[in-house]
Amino acid sequence: MTSDSGKYAYVEHLLSEHRRLEQLIQRTLVALPEWDAPDISAWLPHMIEGLKAIRQEAADHFREEELGGCLEEAVIHCPLLSRELTHAEKEQRALLADLDDLLDRARQLHEPTIREAHALGQELRAVVQKLRAHEAVENHIIERGFSISLENADAD
Repeated sequence: MTSDSGKYAYVEHLLSEHRRLEQLIQRTLVALPEWDAPDISAWLPHMIEGLKAIRQEAADHFREEELGGCLEEAVIHCPLLSRELTHAEKEQRALLADLDDLLDRARQLHEPTIREAHALGQELRAVVQKLRAHEAVENHIIERGFSISLENADAD
């Protein structure tokens, strides 16, 4: 079992990864064009770079979790969470596939129309919503496993 200081180190590491991912998401969402702008094509390279960065950060985060760490340690403290962890791990593969699909669609656009740009933006928001929901599940596992509250943990 982990000491309190080790537990908090695990938790802080996980939360810092969530913050990095959220920063990448915010930067990518900002790259979406204004729908009434005369030239919307300039946003696409920023979108692709943002999607690549989000995908890489998520893959690294998930890979680290699969190697053992904060979530597994939480399950050791509260074995009833093992089903939630198994579900979260399956969800990770689906999230990476969603990001890959979105990135592929973005790369296929050359001179996107407003409609295509809008559709890609909606798809990005849907994937972001799934990523955020996944992080909420991870936070729930941490809270229950370590008997802590993360309610104000991301306030900094």
